[in-house]
Amino acid sequence: MAVPFPDPFDGALADLRVTGSVLLHETYVAPWGIRIPPETELRRMLGLGPTKRVMPFHLVLAGAFELTTGVQPPQTVTTRQVAICPGGDAHLMQAGQVPRPTPFAAIMAGTYSGARPGEGPATTLLCGVFVVDSAPLNPLLAALPAVLTVPTAGTDANPLLAHAAEMLTIEVGRGGRGSFTASRMLEVFCAEAIAGYRRERGTDQSGWFRALADPKVGRAIEQLHREPARPWSVQTLAAAVALSPSRFAARFREVTGCSVMSYVAGWRMNLACRLLRDTEHGLADIAARVGYTDVTSFSRAFKALVGTSPTGWRAQGGTS
Repeated sequence: MAVPFPDPFDGALADLRVTGSVLLHETYVAPWGIRIPPETELRRMLGLGPTKRVMPFHLVLAGAFELTTGVQPPQTVTTRQVAICPGGDAHLMQAGQVPRPTPFAAIMAGTYSGARPGEGPATTLLCGVFVVDSAPLNPLLAALPAVLTVPTAGTDANPLLAHAAEMLTIEVGRGGRGSFTASRMLEVFCAEAIAGYRRERGTDQSGWFRALADPKVGRAIEQLHREPARPWSVQTLAAAVALSPSRFAARFREVTGCSVMSYVAGWRMNLACRLLRDTEHGLADIAARVGYTDVTSFSRAFKALVGTSPTGWRAQGGTS
């Protein structure tokens, strides 16, 4: 099958099909607090179906706030930083102590304003959501932390992210929150924020980003993503990167945290999910496109990883 983005990182990003919305552009004066609900409730509030995944983002244009989830210690997000929450966990944004944080639903309904002059430091926020297709086996999604924070300005910032943040802020500031330009900027903003995280902290521990940076394992993953239908094995992938099978298998597991063939199967089934949802190809054709010679073995592997049969996945509209 044709691979429009042979680079694994670009291909995984494209597979997400990112869209987004700006939901909040406001200045709040401390003390204030906003409680963001979990992803399932956000989807309901935004009228999105189960095939979508919602990742809230909070860009600080001035000031600072503290972000707290149930899975990580509180962290301070400061001026020109963006915090993105790929994990879908409920979280609290606050500056100062407030007895009852405001539910995000009240913000959406326009029944709350945090602009109370003279009570404390001000924080200007541009917040919204990135919406991605729910690709259950996309390795990029699995590589992201519950909360990632990256700078959008200064010497440490990804230059493209800095430009995207500035253009998005200008567009929203002139009333274009839902414009075509804002939509395109949100897509670039999400991609470059993830790219910035990858360069800054993504290789600190085992996982997909570290694997892509490894000269041997990264090249093997690139080969697989370019030609997913080839009859790959530990031996053939090891030969492609000039390592013995035993050394390659050990190195792959060390940097990714999984075995070679489990990664191969996962990427193939991720592609199969997309083909089942977006095309009318028959099961035999899809099986062949992702490296399986017969429908029975393909269906067995698909159900083991996705939790339902290929026909069940297609009938449910791509949800498991």
